[in-house]
Amino acid sequence: MGDRWIWFVLLGLHFLQEAMSMSTCKTVDMEQVKKRRIEAIRGQILSKLKLTKAPDVESENMTVPEDIISIYNSTVDIIQENSERLEHLHNEEEYYGKEVQKIKMNINRDSNKGKGGYKLTFNASQVWKTVQNAPLLHQAELRMFRKKNDGIDFGMEWRVELYRAQANNSFRYLDSKFVLARREEWLSFDVTETVKDWVEHQEKTGVFKLDLACSCENGNEIEKLQIEGFGSTRGDLGGLGQQNPYMPYLLITYIPANRMTSGQNSRRKRAVDEEYCRTNTGSNCCVKPLYINFRKDLGWKWIHEPKGYDANYCLGNCPFIWSMDTQYSRVLSLYNQNNPGASISPCCVPDALDPLPIIYYVGRQARVEKLSNMVVKSCQCS
Repeated sequence: MGDRWIWFVLLGLHFLQEAMSMSTCKTVDMEQVKKRRIEAIRGQILSKLKLTKAPDVESENMTVPEDIISIYNSTVDIIQENSERLEHLHNEEEYYGKEVQKIKMNINRDSNKGKGGYKLTFNASQVWKTVQNAPLLHQAELRMFRKKNDGIDFGMEWRVELYRAQANNSFRYLDSKFVLARREEWLSFDVTETVKDWVEHQEKTGVFKLDLACSCENGNEIEKLQIEGFGSTRGDLGGLGQQNPYMPYLLITYIPANRMTSGQNSRRKRAVDEEYCRTNTGSNCCVKPLYINFRKDLGWKWIHEPKGYDANYCLGNCPFIWSMDTQYSRVLSLYNQNNPGASISPCCVPDALDPLPIIYYVGRQARVEKLSNMVVKSCQCS
């Protein structure tokens, strides 16, 4: 009887040793985790701006123009609104398959108080009849083809701005991007929240406005930006324009209503967010706070706003899917041999991330950029 007991103890220790050796999600030093996260952020920002190194700073005393500050503040507000509205839907919508539809646009040249621009109009009722419910809309992307303009100096750069129409013939800024003047390309803007508003209020017509950012008083500047689908004398091409494959269009991705009618409320949220992790002192997977100061942590002076941001990171234990008393140790050992870089146990990874808006200078020109997936909002075991 004693020999059998010793045999079971040795067998249990054997299983324990093999199981522990197969997990690659090992405990790491907290300071090393933070250092690696900081270096990853350095590379992310430069990569997203297509920079090989941090730009040189001509002067730290340059005053940021008011229009740039206004764009930056609007971008911050929009990101905050989007984050609050989408947070509770993130995990549910990622589970279900989605359909994609293309909505072609009716286009007209717009002249608003003497300032030129392209007004893009679409049938909003077609969208809400298709989607049926605003939360089911996963993404809406506005796309248009910009033609090459050989009459512009090579290397010249523009900032293209997108607005949405509001009541009383006013327009609200949505987004902007820099484009090379002589390049022929598709322009794309994320307009998900705007289209959700149209679906929620069952609007009949939705309107966007595209314009060039220009400090001059010359209203003809927009003529230099040539968008496919606009004629030289009139913007509405009627039936002919609708057959043009380069006409601007809205690409909507949504979850069909019949896929969300059963079991939606019973599905539990898989990710853990900042609010939960602030009150949870356990060792399981959670969002950990990490504030990045651009000057102190990265040694950068070229980003004017913000001075830093809450990047955060994911850390913590995840349940091991095979317990010690299972009989699959040999199978797991073979898996570990064939996949030495893979983790058998789940790891704590980011689940939802928010963008980061910044103001920075290239030479003496101030820019506003929105860097995607920079702020960790929730984590999950995967």
